[in-house]
This record gives sequence, structure tokens and C-alpha cells, in this order.
Amino acid sequence: MQRPTSVSVASWIWLGCALLGTVAVSNILLASEFIAVFVGAGGTGEELSASQVIGVAGVIGAVIAMAAVAIQVVAAVELRDGARWARVLLTISASMALVGALVDLTDWSAWVLVAANVAALVLAYGESASAYLDAQRRGAASVPVAGAGSTTTTRRQHA
Repeated sequence: MQRPTSVSVASWIWLGCALLGTVAVSNILLASEFIAVFVGAGGTGEELSASQVIGVAGVIGAVIAMAAVAIQVVAAVELRDGARWARVLLTISASMALVGALVDLTDWSAWVLVAANVAALVLAYGESASAYLDAQRRGAASVPVAGAGSTTTTRRQHA
């Protein structure tokens, strides 16, 4: 079965969301460093200790967020190849984007990310996408890639 355009578009949307996620990671680092500087400015031993905790927490948060972005990139690429597990991971990622938007209701960029995730979810759970993923699960021998012309390109199969 040929990969539907909806799967390709959903994959590209999630790759774009991952790119925006790297911006969020830089914001986490920047914000935690600013807070750490202001907490530690002219401070006593306790305030300096709090400053260090804030700085370390920011780095830990950024590392976790970057790992999530990396997982999202892998899942978006694997979705194109017909991996059903990738759709599940990307659904979880979309729900995390919603939770992130609910943390700060005034952050318009978070709501743009939520809208992009919703669009990708609609595409990934559409009829043609579901049929494609089901065919891949059943183990189709080869999968022609849309736009490949007269040659048939096969993708690796997922269990």
C-alpha cells in the first residue's frame, strides 16, 4: 500500500513541532539562569544555595525536554515508515503540549503548538492513515513511497 499524503504531512508537522520544542528548551535554560542570577544577587549563603538549585533544576528540565524532542523526531520519522507505536508516542507528545499550554494560558506560542499537534493527530488518525498503518502491521512486502515515480522504494517493516 502506498503511503498516504496524510501520514507524510502529519510527520512533517510533528518534525516542525520538535523544532519549536528546541526553542522551548532554550527558553527553559534562559529563564532558569535569569532566576538563578536574581535569587543569588548579593545573597547570603542560603540565597546562593537556592540559586544553584534553580540553575541545576533548569538544566535537568532542559535535558528532559531535549530527550522528549529527540523521541518525537524519531517517532515522526518512524510514523512515515508505518510504525503504529510511533503514532501512540506522538499522541502522548501532543497531550503533553496541551498540558504545557494549560500551565500558562497566555502563552500564544504554546497554543500554536497545540493547534499543530491537533492537526497532525487528525491526519495521523484519519481513515487512509489508519489503513496504511494496519497494512504495515500485517507485513506488506513492499511499500511504494508516494511521489517516487515509476520506481518502487521499499521501507523497512515494523512488527
